[in-house]
Parts: sequence; C-alpha cells; structure tokens
Amino acid sequence: MIAITKRAPLALAATLLFACGPAKSQDKGAWEAREGSNFVGNGEGTGSNWSGTTERSIGFSWVGVRPDLGINPSRPRTQTCSCLSVEVGSPSDGKFVWRGARPDIESANLAVAISSAGIDCPGGASNAGDRRPSISGVFRNDKGDVFVEIEEAYEDRPIATGAIIAPPDGRGNIYVRPRLKTLPYARPSAGNLCRVK
Repeated sequence: MIAITKRAPLALAATLLFACGPAKSQDKGAWEAREGSNFVGNGEGTGSNWSGTTERSIGFSWVGVRPDLGINPSRPRTQTCSCLSVEVGSPSDGKFVWRGARPDIESANLAVAISSAGIDCPGGASNAGDRRPSISGVFRNDKGDVFVEIEEAYEDRPIATGAIIAPPDGRGNIYVRPRLKTLPYARPSAGNLCRVK
C-alpha cells in the first residue's frame, strides 16, 4: 500500500506533463493557402516573399508539382488557355518567381506556371479572387507528349501554381487540360487541347 501511494504522484505528474504539452497549430495550413492565393495574384496583394534571383545549390533533379513557383506578377498577363495565363521555360527565366530560395534545378528540365489573375473567365467564378486553378498532376503519353492537368483547389488548401517537368520526348508537345470537363480552365477548343509548347 505504501509503495503504491508513493508512486501515484509520479504517475499523475507524468500524465499532466503529456496532457499540457505544446499544442500543434491548426491554423498554419489555412494561412499558407490564403497567403499563396495572394502570392499568385488571385487576391489583392502580390506578396513580398517571392524571389527570382536567390539561388540555393541542392542538386535538384526531381520533377513534379510545386506550390512555390509562379508567374512573375510584374509581367503582362495574356490568355494562353481558357481562363489561364501559362508560361513555359527555363526555371531561371525572369518570367518565373519563387517563394523563398530558387533551387538549383537540372538545366534540361522546364518550368511551367499558371495564373488566372487578370484573365477573363467565362464560366468561372464571377469574383476573380475566388478562382483557384491548381496543377493537380503532370502526365506523359507514349508519343512523348506532356500533359499538365488543372483542378480547382478547395478553399484553404495550398495552390500548386507551378511544376518542374522533363521536356517532351522527340517531337512531343506540352498541353494543359482540365481535370474535369466541367472546369473552365484550359477547356479544349474544337476538340483540341490547349498546346503551350
């Protein structure tokens, strides 16, 4: 009985220590999504954390979707596909901006970035700030073509405004297409996908 009584306060203290530990912030993801929306020009601000000049050498050769790559907001926007401005080129080109340090990307790879800012969008949300086009994936076919797929990101979810891709094979092209036929972004015209390169 005495041994149990002496250990009880220790067990209680340990329980309280774990119960009162620091709580993980539940707001971080929402903040990043809202800030990201402004950074890509879908809101009123352009953000101050975008950079087109800072580099960090990390031997980056991975390809895929990136939320930290976007179209330089200082560039004039022209419609490339329905409801979208699309840029393709070298990741170090001034038409792109990076949130934070720009990684050292394999020179053969290409950057792709999208934005709906300043682009008319019939069939899209009437408030431009409510449009949240996001790259959901990048796919290839056996002909060497590359397909950049666009979805509508849910509210308070990160928006993927860019992607690093391996160039098309041979005579392959780069196309942008909507993930769902009901989306206004990059809708096919006369049955043809939006070709960007």
